[in-house]
Amino acid sequence: MTSATMHSKDEKVDEDKLAAQTLEQEKMHGWDFAFSLIVMLFSLGVIATSLTMPFSGTVGGVTTEWYESPGLLPLFIGCSLFAAGLSVFMQSKNERGRERFVQYFKEINPTGFLVSAGGILSYIYVLITWYDFFLASAVFLLLYIGIYYLDQPAISKKILKIYYSVVTVSIVIFMTGLDKAVNSAYPFTTDLLLVVTAIALIVAMYNGAKKTNPELIQKVRRMTLIAIIFPAILCPIFRYFLLVPLPKEGLVVEQLFNHTYYTYISTGKTKVEMDLSDEQLSLLEDAF
Repeated sequence: MTSATMHSKDEKVDEDKLAAQTLEQEKMHGWDFAFSLIVMLFSLGVIATSLTMPFSGTVGGVTTEWYESPGLLPLFIGCSLFAAGLSVFMQSKNERGRERFVQYFKEINPTGFLVSAGGILSYIYVLITWYDFFLASAVFLLLYIGIYYLDQPAISKKILKIYYSVVTVSIVIFMTGLDKAVNSAYPFTTDLLLVVTAIALIVAMYNGAKKTNPELIQKVRRMTLIAIIFPAILCPIFRYFLLVPLPKEGLVVEQLFNHTYYTYISTGKTKVEMDLSDEQLSLLEDAF
């Protein structure tokens, strides 16, 4: 076999690989188009729900300002989701996403959609519902950034197994009432599950990067910092500066952030005690 023939075969193999990658990208643009619409519709529902919460006025004898509303955080999350969905929509539209979706509808692999949708739904209805907001957000970011930033199928499979195993265990624990027994000795024992999960995700990504491509280790370090720093900034902003209660305050927010803030930072502030009637307390609880 001559070198020219071998070179020609190599070129053909490269062309076939390029054609396959192009076809896969076209299919993904179609699925991105559909997924972006679902994300925007879902985010509009979150925004609409948050707007039904009181943003100012007098509730149970207590005057509240707009920045103290419990609806501010879900409104921020809803707007962020809508912006992200709109960004994906515009990008897929420029890549003829609607046409690609119609053309390759039967061939499109829904795995990406199921991973994305499942992650968002589990974050809202499992993690931030039952666990400390900081820990829930950090684990969620580790999963999502790890999947799309590292872009390594082998690593993605490992972290998906870890994440959804914890989601499954969480549903069993909290739906059966086992959380009461687990938290009987220490009220935030269940939050330790997310601490272990975060460590397991980081170790899995680090080991996977080390075996696959050592250059990815730097990416793992960078995304780990982002996953920790972002909620570490977001939580204090909403909790102490905007005075918005977080969905669930546990091991980190209650034990670390609240203790630090109320013990060392806000010690000079005057506390006003108010005697509220049972009816006023009921109205206040319903509002928040």
